Amino acid sequence: MGETVHCPFCGFKSTEAYLIQLHVEEHHTEDSPFVIVNSAPPLKASSSRNVSPKETSDAEDSPWVKCTRPACGDYVLISDIDDHLEMHEATAISEEGTRNSRGQRSPASHQDVVPRSPPRGQQRPHPPRQPSSSISQTSRSLRDYFIGSSSHGRQSPPRHRRIREPSEPGRLGKRELGPHAFEKRMPEEVRRRLIRDAEPRYTNRIGRDGRLFQDVIVENETSGLIPILADLCSLDRTTVATYFCDPSVRHVVKIRCDGNFCGYWNIQMLLSYLQSQRPSSGNGDRADHRLVPNIPQIQDTIEHAWDHGICSYGRIETGGVRDTRKWIGSHEALAYFTQIGVDVDALAFREEEGDTSSPPAVMGLLDHIEAYFISALETAKTHGTSHITLLPPVYFQRFGHSMTIVGLERKRDGSRNLIMFDPSFATSAPMGRLLAGRQAHALPETLLKPYRRSDHGLSRWEEFEIIVPKTATTARTTERR
Repeated sequence: MGETVHCPFCGFKSTEAYLIQLHVEEHHTEDSPFVIVNSAPPLKASSSRNVSPKETSDAEDSPWVKCTRPACGDYVLISDIDDHLEMHEATAISEEGTRNSRGQRSPASHQDVVPRSPPRGQQRPHPPRQPSSSISQTSRSLRDYFIGSSSHGRQSPPRHRRIREPSEPGRLGKRELGPHAFEKRMPEEVRRRLIRDAEPRYTNRIGRDGRLFQDVIVENETSGLIPILADLCSLDRTTVATYFCDPSVRHVVKIRCDGNFCGYWNIQMLLSYLQSQRPSSGNGDRADHRLVPNIPQIQDTIEHAWDHGICSYGRIETGGVRDTRKWIGSHEALAYFTQIGVDVDALAFREEEGDTSSPPAVMGLLDHIEAYFISALETAKTHGTSHITLLPPVYFQRFGHSMTIVGLERKRDGSRNLIMFDPSFATSAPMGRLLAGRQAHALPETLLKPYRRSDHGLSRWEEFEIIVPKTATTARTTERR
């Protein structure tokens, strides 16, 4: 236990600094953005969802809090408060730069970012080219590591394993499934929002050839972000290389309602890629925008998977997810994709308990993801230091939250960032301007902040799980490895 910390206002004391911070926010701060969510003691279960961040000793020391920032409402671990607020602040800073630019000159801390990419819906002009020699050397080294041999010639087995079925599945509690872990049925208003707010609306536009087209707009989806992110990363002089998945993946963000649902949003992001691989009608009609299933439909499919014996332990652990706000994880995502006939790789990266010589789990994760992207460089489109591949995005799970990996960034000092689509944070106004082919008055690093997750920040976690759809592209790169 650490040194005892006292509240400066009332004398409340604790050995956990985060609990003191929460106490001050709750009892001594007006309009605090966080309110505590009372949580029952956890039920023991043999499940990866039981893994906590390194600095958390038990469930009682890691209560969930609800962020009450406008348009948020996420339930967040106390240990994630700072990171979560940082993302809000990064968005606010970039938004402020845009507002200033409308009436006056932007502050010196901002700059004009001019999109190299054409507006959304037009093809990028960057031709494929062979990777540089330095990237090729890194590629060979990581491919050797990926198949189990290091660049020094000695054997080094990959630091991952398949996601396994729990040996003794048991009912999970609020610690793993969130504040609605024992909910029988979600409020009808929440269910209506999950269906109604995901419905598309249609707008007409005239194409360059004079023909009339219908654009499909889904309010919580953003297309075309990856080429913009690639351009922004290429402006960073501290970056050696950034690798991205296929640009067709859409960023799906949460619908405003009481409940996190992050696992479902990430399933939808992977589906947006899978749907893009189907043949298009070529007529620019509604059929060309494949609508992803809504959350109640995804819940039905997960329940059908359990009925068919696919990851059926999930029903024991959750008590069922249909029409509830219970959190789901990689096991339910695996059940969903298996049920709809999508073959996936489901992998876990975990530090070996008691083995001080074992590398951190984050190193195994980053090595795997970097090797994954480098394996597809031969067909990638390259612009500056950015390489856009044809690979699927990656479902990413750590305790309490899931995101979608759309890229990896390697810095000159050897550090690495994962590039993520986080369903908790919507596309900022400056990014929207870049998508529309206009200038944005913000620093590239400010625009990139909501998408970057550093190796240092990820090192707080001792286990990660990922799900990667197997497609013709991934099959070919696997054969080359």
